[in-house]
This record gives sequence, structure tokens and C-alpha cells, in this order.
Amino acid sequence: MSETTTWVAQRIRESRKKRGLSQEELAERVDRTQTAVSLWESGKRTAGLDDLIDIADALEVDLNALLPPQRASKPVVALLRATAERLVDHQLFTAIDQLVSDAEASSMPERELAVSAVAPSHAANELLEKAQVNEPPVPVLDLCIRCGVLVLSRSFPEALSGLIFAHEGGAVIGVNSDHPETRQRFTMAHELGHYLLGHHERAGDYDDRFHFDLTEGTPPGFDWRAERSANDFAADLLMPRRLIAAEFKKSQDPTTLATRFNVSQVAMGFRLVNLGLR
Repeated sequence: MSETTTWVAQRIRESRKKRGLSQEELAERVDRTQTAVSLWESGKRTAGLDDLIDIADALEVDLNALLPPQRASKPVVALLRATAERLVDHQLFTAIDQLVSDAEASSMPERELAVSAVAPSHAANELLEKAQVNEPPVPVLDLCIRCGVLVLSRSFPEALSGLIFAHEGGAVIGVNSDHPETRQRFTMAHELGHYLLGHHERAGDYDDRFHFDLTEGTPPGFDWRAERSANDFAADLLMPRRLIAAEFKKSQDPTTLATRFNVSQVAMGFRLVNLGLR
């Protein structure tokens, strides 16, 4: 049982008893079964975000009273699990839940690189310059690690390319290991963009603390502006203008260039068009 689950279980139990309610009475107030309340309080099941909101309402306590201190990364982890439950797909939730467990058991890399630019292209170029990347392919995994981001490659359902969530002063990126290498590289760059551009730090909405990159449907917290910025960052990071220009002098063949930069032919085709080279 994780520390977060234990904390939440204890807070639900204590808050219920302070209100002088039985498990059955609380269950009735939140329109759940007594068994569900019992599982939450014993820590055998983690209450979802919707559950916690209803519980806080029924017990007349602030939602934060049921969660660990905000200075820790644990509330984000708990809320990630809660949000994953809202994705409906049980297989998807199970995969994400395992990823979170693996992240909690892993050591976070020490951050040595940071960027100050807020525009996607400027942030990507600043990172490449600080990391002294002067030739393709861009070592995106190494850049993630040097930015204090733990990358875990796991088998996810096809619909999930990747996700990112804040954790212990850094972040964790989950990448679908079943996807082609070029797609995994783009996913890493895309999620790193979310992190460096501060998309996970927005206040006011729990869903803004993590991002799901789904190929189908609209995940919780979806923001098309953030997604576009992350895509722009990924393109600039994996296919920098200055490196493309240098390699283009050697070969104008999109397939050759895609192989050189270890990106998909489609991605390279779009990049060449955007740079006015096709």
C-alpha cells in the first residue's frame, strides 16, 4: 500500500468519525456502497478524484484535508490515478497505475539543464545550445534525463502514446514501448515540451498537472494550445533548423534526412515544408 493511499484512507476515516457518521451513512451521502467506503478507509482501494470531491462535500471539509501536503509530489500521483480512472478504459487505467507505481519506486535523475525561454522554438534551441548538440540525431532521451525527467518505456494500449506528470521536483514521462522508435522519440520530445514550457504548473485545475497524449478521444485537461506548443517544441528539438540546413546541403531526399534525424518520413516532410525547403 502506497503512502498516499494510507494517508487518504486515514483522513477519510478520521473526518467521517468527527462528523459522527457510520460508513453506511457516509456511503448513503455520497451515493456509493458501504463496501466502497470500507475499501477506501482500509486502503485496499484508492478513492478517485470524483469520490474525494463527494466525500469532502458530504463531510463538510476542504478537499485538501483529504490529500497529503501540497509540498510533496504524492497528491499529484494520487490525482493522476484518479484522473486515469475517468478515462474509462480499464486496460488503460491498469497500465497507467502500474507506471505510477514504477515511478514511485524509481530514483529521479538530478536536473542539470533548464531553459528560460517560453516560446516553443526558442526553448528547444536554448536546450540544444546548453546541451551542446551539434549533429543529428538529437539524443532526446539523454536530454530528458539531464532536465531531471525520468522516462519509463512501458507497454500501453495503442490509444496512449505517452503521458507526463510532475513528481519529486521533476517529472515522469511514460512512453508506449509498442510504438515505432521514431514515434517514441517524438512522444518524449512532445512531453518534454509540456514540462519545460510549464504546462503542468497551471493552477486552478487538477487535470493541468499531467497530460495524456491520446490518439483517440479527448483526455481530461486537454488544451489544444498546450498540445500545439508541445508539438512545435518537439519538431524544433528533433529537427533543428540549423542542423536541417546543414544536412540538406548534403542530401535533399526526405527519406535520407528522416533516417539521419531518426524521425518519421511524415514528420520530416512536414518539417521541410515548414522550413520552406520543399
